[in-house]
Amino acid sequence: MARRTLLWSGALAGPLFVLLAYWFRFEAPAEYRTSQSWRPEVIMGVLYPVFGAFLLSRRPGLVVGRLLWVIGLFAAAYWLLIPLSRLALIEGWPGAVLLRWTASWLFLVEFLPLLMIVSLLFPDGKPPSRRWRPVLWLSVALIAYNVLYAWLRPVDFRVGPYPAVNPFGLAFVGRLDWIHPHVMEPITVAVAFLAIGSLAARFKAGDPIARRQIALIAYPLLGTAIAGFADMLWKEIPFWLFATLTCTAVTLVPVALAVAILRYRLYDLDVIVNRTLVYATLTVILGAVYFGLIFVVSLAVATQAAGLFGALTVGALFQPVRSRVQLSVDLMLGIERDPYRLADRLSRSVQRAEDPSAALGAAVRSVRRGLGVSGVAVEIDGSVVHTDGLLADKPKEVPLVWHGEPIGRLLLYGRGRADHRLVGVLTRHVADLAHTVRLLRVSQETVINTREAERRRLSRDLHDGLGPTLAALALSVDTARVRLTTDPEAVEPSLTALRERMTEAIGDIRELVHGLRPPALDRLGLLGAVRALASDLPEPRVDVAADDLGELAPVLEVTVYRIVQEALTNVRRHAHATSAEIRLTRTTTHLELVISDDGRGLPRQPNSGLGLTSMRERATELGGTFTIASRPTTGTTLTTRLPLPGS
Repeated sequence: MARRTLLWSGALAGPLFVLLAYWFRFEAPAEYRTSQSWRPEVIMGVLYPVFGAFLLSRRPGLVVGRLLWVIGLFAAAYWLLIPLSRLALIEGWPGAVLLRWTASWLFLVEFLPLLMIVSLLFPDGKPPSRRWRPVLWLSVALIAYNVLYAWLRPVDFRVGPYPAVNPFGLAFVGRLDWIHPHVMEPITVAVAFLAIGSLAARFKAGDPIARRQIALIAYPLLGTAIAGFADMLWKEIPFWLFATLTCTAVTLVPVALAVAILRYRLYDLDVIVNRTLVYATLTVILGAVYFGLIFVVSLAVATQAAGLFGALTVGALFQPVRSRVQLSVDLMLGIERDPYRLADRLSRSVQRAEDPSAALGAAVRSVRRGLGVSGVAVEIDGSVVHTDGLLADKPKEVPLVWHGEPIGRLLLYGRGRADHRLVGVLTRHVADLAHTVRLLRVSQETVINTREAERRRLSRDLHDGLGPTLAALALSVDTARVRLTTDPEAVEPSLTALRERMTEAIGDIRELVHGLRPPALDRLGLLGAVRALASDLPEPRVDVAADDLGELAPVLEVTVYRIVQEALTNVRRHAHATSAEIRLTRTTTHLELVISDDGRGLPRQPNSGLGLTSMRERATELGGTFTIASRPTTGTTLTTRLPLPGS
């Protein structure tokens, strides 16, 4: 709590320093005011602490977030010290020379680290590789050198007739003035661009997501370096052009950094946009109130009293104005913080879903947005059925209970507005949907198992009942034909035709029985039936490897048998393979079937024929997966993973 308070206090201090800087600027006599009314530090002081505090509150320890926060505060302090030190020197305040001395070098610890350190440590807080560590240490050394040079350089920071000689200046440092602009400054510029070049190394070694992240941040940093060093490289650059280019570049840096993180689901984009709009609007409103009150009060009382009255008024208005601005921004972005209105919105989104599973998915998305967390998952009976967002770090577990019966868990990842009221209201709705999905899964499994059991019963009845009966009839007809002694010429053709029809009926019945449930499964079991399929033909040679499969549900046995049957048919007809292998593995949650051959593989654009479609449909019908891996001349591998009941 203390750390969070410190972070957001710093985020508020940055804009406040910027406002005070303008106040002190107008407090100085007009002839001694600085001509620079706008610099990049204004943008950095307002934006960087807010972005840094937000990132650190969501992900403690984020190095880039810490750098943004510190750099922003240094920038705001530098912009404040410029007019404050001038006014202090004119008014003769104690310590005015030290303030003037600090203002002469403070910009170095916000501009150079932004270019050198942020570039080298984005996004994971480490250099791209060990080879870049010397560049990191060289960057730190150059920053320290530039600061030390500014500390010890004998110079007069005077304001008009008011002198301010550097109290720490050393004469020998002044004699080295020719080295700094001609040697050390070019080295500093070169190392800064080299540090930015480290992003190219990350880009080359990164995956597609990392490359897009790096591309987003590389352009603003490069633009900041070019704009920031423009006055050094081009001495005659107009100040307005320098300020415009630099302000634009430094504004894009935190925006690009946020997009680089948020675009790939590390955080939620609407939260960053929400907070940015809230605090930017708050800064504008309170700034207008502050300066308006100062103007009005200064007409009647002393200037110092006007400033104190304005500061007290802004402090008193901060919380109520923030609440109203937050509410307005929430309404504009469609964010609801009231738990009951949020539950009503969740219900409406669920009602538009096509089925209970889609409704649960919509509810999960609504929960993630409503709570502002980075990821949400719903677990039913130990199995995760729906997820949304980034599932990282250790989740907060919320039990899902339906009428006193535990049915699963709601897993919340990341830190958001997960207060008890919101979680409690939303969890009840999610529990209802999870119970419905659970019933649907159980009913689907029951239907499949019941159907398979019925097929098995029908197979047994047809095989053991009607089949033998028809066979007996055929035998009776044969006997009658043999014993027939009278008029054989008239009876013989009829009996022969009847015999043929009976034989066909018996064949049809046997095919029907085989289609419902292969008899080999009952006689040999799954493993024996698979080995029988493998040994049907001598070519190609098919090896079968399997662990102890234990007792399996009938529906699993039939599915595996049919997939093996279809796959071996394809191998023998199309693969031109010399050998194939069937592997059956049972884990605690899945039954895995892998069929591989050393044939010519699938064509580059294979047609999804009836066989492949049938195998895929059989696997997905049970909630499993079916994948094909194939390369020309190296064979084909089919992998099927079927969940075991209760997993």
